Amino acid sequence: MTESHTQDTYRGPRHQGEYDRLRTQHDLVKASMGGRLLYCPVDLEQPNLRILDSATAEGMWLIDLAQLVSSSTSLYGTDIAPQHFVNQNERPPNVHLSLQSIFDPWPVNFQNSFDVVHQRFVLTVGSNETAQEAVKMLFSCVKPGGWIELHEGNMLSIQEGPKHAAFMKFRDTMVNAWAAIGNQPSPGLFLVPWLRSIGALNIYESVQTIKVGAASDDEEQGERAITVLLHLLDGMKIMLSDKPGQLTCKEFDDLRKQLEVELRTVGNVYCYHLAWAQKALEN
Repeated sequence: MTESHTQDTYRGPRHQGEYDRLRTQHDLVKASMGGRLLYCPVDLEQPNLRILDSATAEGMWLIDLAQLVSSSTSLYGTDIAPQHFVNQNERPPNVHLSLQSIFDPWPVNFQNSFDVVHQRFVLTVGSNETAQEAVKMLFSCVKPGGWIELHEGNMLSIQEGPKHAAFMKFRDTMVNAWAAIGNQPSPGLFLVPWLRSIGALNIYESVQTIKVGAASDDEEQGERAITVLLHLLDGMKIMLSDKPGQLTCKEFDDLRKQLEVELRTVGNVYCYHLAWAQKALEN
């Protein structure tokens, strides 16, 4: 597959701040998982594994994972914006990055070939129907007996009330903004039903609570969460400020100031979902 055959359908911003957010989000999620990169029960020390990271962005998850696996493990990452991949000379030799959309059928040589298929925080970019179809196509890459692991958010799962006025406005602003660009705010709620519908077995789910700012017992984690949320707001400002039905540039700026103060003094929480499941062995 060549770059000319795959359209960049990512509906979020394409700027350095977005990739800074993704790196911070990676550290945030890894810490919330107790330093782990996967929950599915795969022995990462066994030789000759094949692992796929769909929607890999720069490839940071794979580069991190490369430190935990045998040098004989083949690590593949795919995304629709290869211009943002980490340079080849800055990644381990067993990390291979290539072009692929989650909405397109996967190459024949990827299908039924991976011990682990991993994807996170990308299914928000489609409707329930297109997201479910994307999961089905991704599952085709899992070899019999292998595992798929998906991570998706639920921005509707926040604390509400008078103390959380700025975060509630942030949530409503993001839901409205995502709707304007065709995204959905809570794909994490649907991971288990989607996996069940495609015939996955041994389905497990973990709901992770991210404590933001003053709500967190871990100051570093609390700051990471603030950074991720402020970058999200900044990205939506770049894309949508002053457009019909959206906040003005000044309103985005005012909300950012209010949100940062509230999160550092009161804090909040939001949840994301991890689901992992296995493909049946062939008869």
